[in-house]
Formats: sequence, C-alpha cells, structure tokens
Amino acid sequence: MSRRPFLLALLLPFLAACVVTTSGAPPEAAQTPDDLGSGEVPLRVLDAGESTLALVPVMFAGRGPYLFALDTGASNTVVDTSVADEIGLERTGERREVSGVVGRQSVEIARVEQWSLGPVELGPGEVALLDLPAPEQGEGLQGLLGSDVLSGSGAVTVDYEAGVLRLDP
Repeated sequence: MSRRPFLLALLLPFLAACVVTTSGAPPEAAQTPDDLGSGEVPLRVLDAGESTLALVPVMFAGRGPYLFALDTGASNTVVDTSVADEIGLERTGERREVSGVVGRQSVEIARVEQWSLGPVELGPGEVALLDLPAPEQGEGLQGLLGSDVLSGSGAVTVDYEAGVLRLDP
C-alpha cells in the first residue's frame, strides 16, 4: 500500500478543517506563551463543522515551531519526512509497522535528541516518518503528536475553550 492513499484516508477529515480555518488568527481565548505555566502548551483549535483539530507547537533543537496535530489515538508520534529532512533528524535504519483506519504500513524511524512541546522539554525518543499530505490551500500538518509522548505525563488536559494543553507530572 502506498503512503499517500493510506494517509489521505486517515487524515482527510482533519485536512479539510485545516483548509477551511488556518488562514485566520488563533482563537481569541488561546493563551500566549507568556500567559502559560511551565506545564502548559498553547493549543490552536481548528473547527470546521463536524471536524475539530487541535494543533500544538513542537520545536526541534530550537527550530520551529512546527504544527503537530494532537492525536491521543496514535501510539507513535509522526514527523513529516520533509520536516525531518529540514531539521536533520537521524534515521535509525529501522522500519516499524503502524496501523491506521485503512490498514498497516511499514514506516521509517528517526531518533530525536532535543525537542520540546511548547515550553515543555521532551526527552530523547524515536518518531515515525511519513509523507503527510498537505491541503491545496492553507497550512499542512507537519506531524502528529501521539500517546508515546503524552503518556510521559501523569495527567493530560485538553482545554479547548482556553486554548491550552496541560501536562501534569
């Protein structure tokens, strides 16, 4: 199965939301980094009818921020291959099977040494690399933040109204 159809089927509802809403400013209720506590991450909520997508800023060794969709149902964090190339992520040479709504696929793995989710520093880890499809207009997703990263917190609170993701130790 090729990567593009697999990802399009998986992300199409969310990408439609991106096309409709990313051209505007973040919601007025969204917090700015200066307003947030140490375990709080600004959350950009995109809402287009029945589709809602929460985006968080991810930095790699001080580069970025890159827009990652918060995906609590994903077991692995995914980085778009063009972003991985841009920031020079080291490929491990390993491939892993990942599952989606339309089947399984083998993906390349890369090592991340220094990265952060907003102001929250993340430990070294591994990410899956995929060619994430970009919408014809607006911003494309640059990654998916999965439960492998979120499970490092004791509690995760997604506050859509306040525009903040809270990570408690």
